[in-house]
Amino acid sequence: MTDPSTLAAESHRTSNSEQRIAALQSIGELNGLTLEEFLWIADAGRDRFVQDGELIFSQGAPPHHLIFVLAGEVVVKRHTSSPVSVLTGRTGRITGKTPFSRIRAWNADGRASGDVWLLEIHEGQFPALLAAIPSITERMVRVLLDRNREYTRAEEQIGKLSALSKLAGNLAHTLNNPASAARSAALLLSQKSEPERNSARYELGSKLPDQTTLNVYIDGMNTIRSRMNSSFRQSNSVLASDLEEALSDWLDGKGFEQSWKLAPILAEAEVSIPHLQEFLAPVPLELQPLALLDLLATVSQDAAIASVIQASERIFRIVTAVKDYSYMDRQPLQEVDVASALDNVLMMFQPRLANVAVKKNIPPGLPLLHAYGSELNQAFSALIENSLDAMENKGTLTLSVKLQEKTFLVEIEDDGCGVPEEFQDCVFEPFFTTKPFGEGLGLGLDTVQRVVAKHFGAVAFDTSTQGTTFHVRLPIDRVGIY
Repeated sequence: MTDPSTLAAESHRTSNSEQRIAALQSIGELNGLTLEEFLWIADAGRDRFVQDGELIFSQGAPPHHLIFVLAGEVVVKRHTSSPVSVLTGRTGRITGKTPFSRIRAWNADGRASGDVWLLEIHEGQFPALLAAIPSITERMVRVLLDRNREYTRAEEQIGKLSALSKLAGNLAHTLNNPASAARSAALLLSQKSEPERNSARYELGSKLPDQTTLNVYIDGMNTIRSRMNSSFRQSNSVLASDLEEALSDWLDGKGFEQSWKLAPILAEAEVSIPHLQEFLAPVPLELQPLALLDLLATVSQDAAIASVIQASERIFRIVTAVKDYSYMDRQPLQEVDVASALDNVLMMFQPRLANVAVKKNIPPGLPLLHAYGSELNQAFSALIENSLDAMENKGTLTLSVKLQEKTFLVEIEDDGCGVPEEFQDCVFEPFFTTKPFGEGLGLGLDTVQRVVAKHFGAVAFDTSTQGTTFHVRLPIDRVGIY
């Protein structure tokens, strides 16, 4: 009669093997193995359960096991100053030492993100593994090729971000000081300038009937100057063009020979004909060309000062955007403002947005996202670049952010030509691209998928001949990664 304890042990072993086999069958590289071959791996392997944050392997230590990631996520990070993790080993992946591998030491640390279940086969069992499963040789070669591709892509990303961080540092050092000096000088000019000391103002003042009329005239001048200062930043180029033409015709009708200089400045600040009529009302008709000459001298100086101030502030914004984009001098995990992150990414594409209408549907007061800031920006960049390519840099780009339960839904929509049906199943595959040879590596959307997966999110898309929308879902509270 069989010992009950022996039966219980055998039942537990069978149950554990079934769980292992079920998990092993989710690994793509093992597709096609027979049940006996899965059973061999399940029986030969040793379970290893690792809690969140624990070290699984360390850089420099020799590897001795072929590792099947049956559940959880392993984050691999090299001992560098880069904020980028080299590789993420997720559920359904194979890592560690493989048969025929020449690896002598781990080249990075691996830590558990969440609870992780590993199945390890010692290198001493490799000959038996190859004999029991003949196809494992080809399968492990594919694993090695995939691993090399991932490391190559990650190294490229690290290099780009490192270069961007250095560029941000150089920009901050090189541009901030002269930009500060230019802005300070422009502000000082605006405070101490006395445009009334031009010859037209003197001549006009001497010919006006009395001081009261002169005071009313100067008040009218200051009203226009004040309007210009408040309107310059909000000018609409289409409306300004129409207004400039109308102003030029009206000024010509007044016999003002330099209307071609004055009309563009007034139009950009949205100073209309009724504003000019109000300004000229206290001035006798024969002196109005002289008043317009005075106005030209005054607003020309104001416009020049405003241009210097705006250019200086734009330099500051660009430097800040580059620093924020690269997350320079910050820890890898950040509290990320998704709306600001999208704005910073858009700043990087500013030269390509001249003919693109950017619409934003982003509600205020969104919570912060616990994320890898620099890598998330890389994903947003790849999606926006993909949209701009599809639109050929003209059309409408719509960025939307919604909060659904405890998940962010970020949508990037374009009105380009859409993804052809025959390519829709391939867009996330590494090295797949529809661009001509030499114009794209085909890693953009693959990077998006990996970055989003690293944040325990998901990415999908809808497409038609009227455009494409990518949907990125990101949980607000992801498991912390060390």
